[in-house]
Amino acid sequence: MLSVGNTLTVDIIDIAFGGDGVARTEEGLVIFVPGTAIGETVEVVICEIKKSYIRGKVAKVLSPSPDRVEPPCRHFGRCGGCVYQHLEYQAELAAKQKQLLDLLRRIGGFTDLPPLDCCFASPKLYGYRNKLRLEPFVTLETDQGVRLSYGYCLTDNQTFFTVRECPLAMPIINRNIAKAVHSAWGTQNARRKPPAPLTLRASSTGECHFYFGKAPVNISWLREELCGKEFSVPLGSFWQVNPEVASELVRRVHRWAKGLKTKFLVDAYSGVGTFSLTGKKDYVERVLIESDRQAGEAAAHNLGKLSLGCRIIKDRTEHALPGVLRQFPPAETLVLLDPPRTGCQSKVLEALRHARPAHLFYVSCNPATLARDLKVLCADGCYRLDKLALFDMFPRTAHFETAVALQSGQ
Repeated sequence: MLSVGNTLTVDIIDIAFGGDGVARTEEGLVIFVPGTAIGETVEVVICEIKKSYIRGKVAKVLSPSPDRVEPPCRHFGRCGGCVYQHLEYQAELAAKQKQLLDLLRRIGGFTDLPPLDCCFASPKLYGYRNKLRLEPFVTLETDQGVRLSYGYCLTDNQTFFTVRECPLAMPIINRNIAKAVHSAWGTQNARRKPPAPLTLRASSTGECHFYFGKAPVNISWLREELCGKEFSVPLGSFWQVNPEVASELVRRVHRWAKGLKTKFLVDAYSGVGTFSLTGKKDYVERVLIESDRQAGEAAAHNLGKLSLGCRIIKDRTEHALPGVLRQFPPAETLVLLDPPRTGCQSKVLEALRHARPAHLFYVSCNPATLARDLKVLCADGCYRLDKLALFDMFPRTAHFETAVALQSGQ
């Protein structure tokens, strides 16, 4: 009988989505072990026992993989952010590619997947993130007040540690962490109950902004560049954190759209208009749906500068999309979806299945919710999966971006 604290020797046979190595006990029970590589033999201490799986931590690597490298960050293994710093990058990419295909088969129910159109590697493994959010926590409490520090949560999801620099962040962000903490706004934040998180944001122009809590709305919008186009982006609005990979993602999506005979574009969850602004110009009409008021205003500004005719609906996609789809002939309509990590709401999927626009592009930062939504869209032959691409927007972490192209089954 296995118990917490027992030691096992196991062989790592796979890497699950999330970054944990996968092994099996002699009884056939799955055991998840973070910080391991395929092909390694490791000595593992059992930390948690569930009905269908075990969680363990490495006590000793008995037979290291040739893909194992020394992590550059001293917090690796304690911090919950990075999971692949111990691996050569090609091994990380291979793991993510397999995870995507496995999730599409297991959750999405796909048996016949198209070959990957691309698996785009990030040009930078470190120093790529243009945004960082650090959580506040009390390090000292006296009668005179509290001393705050800012950082990340450990893998126990309870304990915080101070972050003075993060190897994933752009250098300009790391240079400004201490400045932000010791600023007048930082002092003011320490008096708040509770104190607010610290966010730092670097722009394409080389500026670094920081704020505590919600982004202030009364400052100038950031100037960003993507695919040779200039964007105005409100400080608190969504913008991809890895500009070089984001550019390739946008180019690939537009390459897919170039050969389609579509006259109408519906850009759902449009943000500041990233896909609409950089795409082809000959749409008869384009409609952007965005619930964030400032992002919608920025989208209108960005597209207006290029005299691109568009209609912007400032509403939630699940509310606006059904009515928008009724306005266009399905055979000539392309719908682009770029939802948050939680995926599309059921009303969005129902509206698409009912209207059946000829082409759907779905961009996702969560392959599990993507697979779930594709299962609904492709049920009964309503849509078929035509193209599939992976973009490593978040190297060294468990996450990645996926783009798929769907064609109506009719």
